[in-house]
Amino acid sequence: MTRRYFRPLKPKTVIDTLHFIRQEIVRDERDGLENVDALLRMYGAEPMALNMPRKTPKDFRKGELRRMVLEALREGPQTGAKIAKSVNARKPHMDYKQVYRRVYICLWTQKQKGFVMHEGRLWRAAAGN
Repeated sequence: MTRRYFRPLKPKTVIDTLHFIRQEIVRDERDGLENVDALLRMYGAEPMALNMPRKTPKDFRKGELRRMVLEALREGPQTGAKIAKSVNARKPHMDYKQVYRRVYICLWTQKQKGFVMHEGRLWRAAAGN
């Protein structure tokens, strides 16, 4: 009787693990890509056919846009465009349209949470914020 000290891995688990390692090698530009590709082929997976998501840098850190919007509203009621211009002044590398869209998404989210109010074309901070 042969004794097993470990539970055998399923081929899908091995392929998923190798795929993860391949992503890290490509993203971090490390050595060993040809070895991982050979192992993937050994398990019947074509390395170039696997999905390779890109790592894109974030434009805002967590909560940064919300803080910028609330800081702009502390000066008084403003239109969404004026808020977007103040945010864009602090993030000049970003396209204005992209900032405008994100500011409005942030404003509507903050409205649902009760942090800002919308009156006509003007946005203002809710009482206590």
